[in-house]
Amino acid sequence: MKLISGALFAFAALSSTSLARAGELQGYGFEAAAQEITQLFWLAETASACGWASDEDAVRFKHFSVRFLAAHLSNTNQAALRSLVSENGYEEKVRRVVRESAGVNCDSNRWRNGWVAYKAAADQRADEF
Repeated sequence: MKLISGALFAFAALSSTSLARAGELQGYGFEAAAQEITQLFWLAETASACGWASDEDAVRFKHFSVRFLAAHLSNTNQAALRSLVSENGYEEKVRRVVRESAGVNCDSNRWRNGWVAYKAAADQRADEF
């Protein structure tokens, strides 16, 4: 699975004080957030499956990701995003994809380094979102 530039933008915003403040971003809607949250959940599940993170760290990262992305959406889109990730079977579908590709992805420095960078950014801003 390839992390797209949107997910990179969202977490790059963590390093910018002005962008990291909560508030709806012009042109950022549910479709982009749904794609990004799925990719971020995939990254957290991959980190857990590969032993780069504890299950607890992966869960905290996923919760932060939802809070962070929701903070930049309208109220309606926030509710839709939260509904998506709480949908019965959503996380299991992400885990299944992770299990199917774990052999290749666990050996990837790209994903491991990505996890380390995203997790560090999330930890740094955990109390803000």
